[in-house]
Amino acid sequence: MAAKGSSRFWSLREPGEWRTLLVVLSVYGLTVLTVVRYNVLTPWLAVPFLAVLGAWHLSMQHEVIHGHPFKSQKLNDALGSVPITLWIPYLAFKKDHLEHHVSDLTNPALDNESYYVSQEQWNKAGRIRRAAWTANRTILFRMFVWTIVSTMTYLLSVLKRAVRGEHGDRLAIALHIIGVALVVYLVSLSSMPLWVFALGTTYGGRILNAIRPFPEHKYQSGVETRTAMIMAGPFMSLLMLNNNLHVAHHDEPWVPWYGYQALARRVNAVERAREAGLLYEGGYAEVFRKFSFNPVDSPVRERN
Repeated sequence: MAAKGSSRFWSLREPGEWRTLLVVLSVYGLTVLTVVRYNVLTPWLAVPFLAVLGAWHLSMQHEVIHGHPFKSQKLNDALGSVPITLWIPYLAFKKDHLEHHVSDLTNPALDNESYYVSQEQWNKAGRIRRAAWTANRTILFRMFVWTIVSTMTYLLSVLKRAVRGEHGDRLAIALHIIGVALVVYLVSLSSMPLWVFALGTTYGGRILNAIRPFPEHKYQSGVETRTAMIMAGPFMSLLMLNNNLHVAHHDEPWVPWYGYQALARRVNAVERAREAGLLYEGGYAEVFRKFSFNPVDSPVRERN
């Protein structure tokens, strides 16, 4: 019986999950290689390489949260909890993201990943905060400024939850501190300065990762579909692990990333996004063209 249980622990969830396992090995392997070969790469190449790997790692974490590649979720969590980007307590993010999937996907009181604010918050806010919320509806501000704000506020919120003793958050913080200490120690054994590693994986990774969720969810009164489809090219699709096909993902979040395209066809995701005005056939280039300086919509979320 023990041997059978052990075999199940190491079993892939489905045969095609070798693709996810290859992504996991690539993310960690290429990160180590970039750190080890820092003398050859110099900061000019190391930072952008680490930024791509940091964003890819965040996409990989999203995949393991949803149960890939192994049948054992404990093993998946172990794979995803290595803090390459340094900032995110994996188990806390896992809890929050799964809650996001059962929310209404825009209401800031219910959806912990919403970038909207309520009318009450808007009425109480000062001029600077209102300006920041409005600017955050543009993709460039979201990428280069709000990534810093959201990183700090998210960490602070998890720390507050841990102090209050909310379920699992103390463990999430403890394991994260251990993981960060281990990553920092291993980086210190190389010639790469820690600031280069953090600038690449933490800030650079967050910048690239912020591109994906920017157009994902949009509130429109009377419109049921609030989820977008961004028809990205091969590089961005791989970097985001096809999560740009977001209607498909929210329909069946247990489907692995390499099955999204077939799933999108099956659930008519493209047409549904088109009807809601949330289809970006030009990929992320279209998103940048439309929303680099113009807000995608108002930051205030109307009541239903």
